[in-house]
Amino acid sequence: MKYRLFEHDRVKKFFKKHKNDKTLLLRITKKYYEILNNPYSKEFIELNSVKCPKCHRARVGNYRIIFFVSEKRHQIEIIDIIHRKNNYDLF
Repeated sequence: MKYRLFEHDRVKKFFKKHKNDKTLLLRITKKYYEILNNPYSKEFIELNSVKCPKCHRARVGNYRIIFFVSEKRHQIEIIDIIHRKNNYDLF
């Protein structure tokens, strides 16, 4: 099944902040392709959250990509990219 990718403003802000770190951006882009190909892979862990019960996280080094899969719209929403030391309080 084909999915479309949608990025929230926080993700765009993350890319602007880290625009000089080309290796990190390349690794995140590769992970985007993996998420698009199979968003329900065992590699992506589902979060136990009240605010976002169907959110998943993907690991990219010290960063985590938080995303949500919308089957009705065939869309994957990248909600945020956070450093692993930060809490998941938003989710």
